[in-house]
Amino acid sequence: MTDPKSQFAEALHASADLLSSRSVTPEVLVAARDFVERANELLATEPVRSLDDRQAEFASQMVVPMGAPMIPDGAEFEAFTASPYSGKHNAMRPTSVTYRRVGDEVHADVLVGAALEGAPGRAHGGLTAAIFDDVMGAMQRTTGLSGYTRELTVEYLARLPIDEVVRFEAQLASSDDRTFTIEAQAIHGGTTVATAQGVFTSVRFDSDSSADGLAQ
Repeated sequence: MTDPKSQFAEALHASADLLSSRSVTPEVLVAARDFVERANELLATEPVRSLDDRQAEFASQMVVPMGAPMIPDGAEFEAFTASPYSGKHNAMRPTSVTYRRVGDEVHADVLVGAALEGAPGRAHGGLTAAIFDDVMGAMQRTTGLSGYTRELTVEYLARLPIDEVVRFEAQLASSDDRTFTIEAQAIHGGTTVATAQGVFTSVRFDSDSSADGLAQ
């Protein structure tokens, strides 16, 4: 059974895509706004999630030395449920993202909806870069490495379409005590539409580590 938070995030995401892809009358917009405002009032009655809670959630899902499970070869997985680019609990994500470990690589099938369109018919370039960063971050679940993005370089070769599945593939290129480097490609219809390289500053954990260290 899909959890209610995922269902609500999916409904909000669908609203954003419909708002971008439909010619909506003012009357419908006013009625829809009233529904959303009532939902916001209801959500605002719930307690605020603390930074400590959010750090603990991230660590349990993404940081292998702090309990996140390593992903076996061939398995599909979720990188981080709150991620704005792939998380099932975040309405800002692309329409759909499916991660899979393939040997030493991470593959992501990504479908970008109309709400994240840049020029007509193509995903916004900033979103493309962010998806690369998210896919590279997902490799923490297959390598056991942990770190923060230090540098991200993207080369745009062709349009990345909306409403069509694009395959992102990421590979660990190198690592040492201080940094690790990941390379990735975005492929659509057999054509590489963008490539990227990310350099990550390594974060080390030991038995005394806590989620508080993620804020440093």
